Amino acid sequence: MRLKSVLISQYKNLKNFTLTFEGDSFIDIFVGKNGSGKSNFLEALIEIFDHVYGFTASGVGPGFEYEIAWDIGGKTTTLRWHGGQMFINGVVRQQLGKTPMPVNIIVYYSGQNDTVAALIRRYRDTYRRSVRKANVAESPRFIGIGPDYKTLLLALMLMLPEASQAREFLRIKLGIEATGGTTRLALRRPTVAHRTRYFDPLDNTQLFWGVKGIARTFLDQLMLCIVGGFTPASLYDRATDTYELGIDVIKFREVFAALPPVEVFCEFNALRALNMIADISIPVRLAANAEVSSRAFSDGQFQSVYLFAISELFKDRECITLLDEPDAFLHPEWQFDFLHQTLAISEQGARTNHILMSSHSASTIAAKVECRIRQIEFIGGRTEAREKGRGELIKSLSAGLITFSEKEAALSIDRVLKNTTQPVLFTEGISDVIILRTAWDCTFPGQDCPFEIEQAFDCAFLRNLMKRQSLYDGNQGRKFFALFDFDGAYQDWSQLGDLIEPDIEKCLTVKRRNCEGYAMLLPVPADLSIRNQVWNANANRTFEGESRLSIELLLKDTPGIDQHFAVDVNDRAGWIKFNGDKLRFAAEVVPQIPPQHLIVFKPIFDFVLSRI
Repeated sequence: MRLKSVLISQYKNLKNFTLTFEGDSFIDIFVGKNGSGKSNFLEALIEIFDHVYGFTASGVGPGFEYEIAWDIGGKTTTLRWHGGQMFINGVVRQQLGKTPMPVNIIVYYSGQNDTVAALIRRYRDTYRRSVRKANVAESPRFIGIGPDYKTLLLALMLMLPEASQAREFLRIKLGIEATGGTTRLALRRPTVAHRTRYFDPLDNTQLFWGVKGIARTFLDQLMLCIVGGFTPASLYDRATDTYELGIDVIKFREVFAALPPVEVFCEFNALRALNMIADISIPVRLAANAEVSSRAFSDGQFQSVYLFAISELFKDRECITLLDEPDAFLHPEWQFDFLHQTLAISEQGARTNHILMSSHSASTIAAKVECRIRQIEFIGGRTEAREKGRGELIKSLSAGLITFSEKEAALSIDRVLKNTTQPVLFTEGISDVIILRTAWDCTFPGQDCPFEIEQAFDCAFLRNLMKRQSLYDGNQGRKFFALFDFDGAYQDWSQLGDLIEPDIEKCLTVKRRNCEGYAMLLPVPADLSIRNQVWNANANRTFEGESRLSIELLLKDTPGIDQHFAVDVNDRAGWIKFNGDKLRFAAEVVPQIPPQHLIVFKPIFDFVLSRI
């Protein structure tokens, strides 16, 4: 399965946007600055295939005209939607009939794109209705896999036969020495069951809240995988209105031996469509005999699982896989390995699965792997995708603030630590570093900064970095600080220790137990005009993870830079957001701001200085 070409007449900022896919490379990467259109391209593809799969002659279409061509088994098919009519290989058609089409469109979304998530939710709701009516005979065409799939995918991959290449890869990647013999599956009342109705678990027709069709058939098969004496009713906990199934892994492999792994996944996916899976986990033993649940792995570790799991499960189907920033939360070294892991997919998977991926990661792009990388940018009044060298791409994406040659290794925190001996203040990104270094020079003119200020790529990686015991064990005597934006990153910050500074004006700060690790949130000045985006005066507390204060917003009250801020039209409260290029703002605007307006960052420096 290979896409050959795509033409999109008008979708958001894509106007007469054309792409061709030459050669037989099975992965194409698209990079670009925020707002350039790379995510819009993936969204438009989802809309196109949603229209194709549900095509009727009387349908209104996706709201734009398109032409798309693909190759399946050496045969090229071209679909064109124009003037309210569907043309297949140049001929007007009233129905698609036996037109060769991708079996599945698999969409991975990391949570960064609300529009992609909404498009997948729309299709998932349609599938849920078909499962509810017990009239679904096959897996859905669209399969959206987001962060909520992590435990299911990992448990399923570890339940595959031990000879499975994918299972062995994940076992090594995650440091798993062995897996337990029983997988725990907790089930909750499905969306189709009335919330207050009583279902008698002793009545076979009412077992599992009376679900029918493929969901009930699959649950009956899972009960065959339970070892030991039990009755269906004994699986039910009346107090919590849940069922718990202890699935013996060896028995599971026997029962589903004749069913391809992708079909097993789709059976589980039907339960998910009904919102029945409350939890699934398998015990694993790590190095040094540490026994944990499969749920214990970090978000970054799970992130590395998704692509390989998807490609392995669907390797026997003609598919298109759309990956929206799948490397967003990976450690830079894992980002560097990401494409190499992709190419470890079986030869069969490479023939049948065409992967299109968007990325922001310098480390991913720098990896020496054969693939096409194109930058989506706005040129001469239109959006275009241009192929460029890796070094040029890195320089362009960072507005010249980062240079990265193909000979250089991945961006690495370890390199920073080896080349310095001072305490380190880590931030969420490079623009934060530039702003803080400028603020230091203005706040403490003529004084060398007695600590390093370095980026840690994003809030998730920053959280995982500060949690890593090896950071402290391998750097005895050094002190480490982390600075988080006061927004959704609150959830990352709150995991890093005990509260030692409760004053939001001085930076809410937590300390890691028994380590010199400190995590701070941005200070919230008493006179900041948008203080209400953090402080809930009615409740006399912060909005925690619902707050909205990025480092740029601390400068909101600076005269003469209003054009860099705007009301967020998607926010019901009409809160203010930063509106522009963060790197350019940090490098070009902040150095021109009068020093008295940069004093807002002094509480950050004061805390670090007080500890070192």
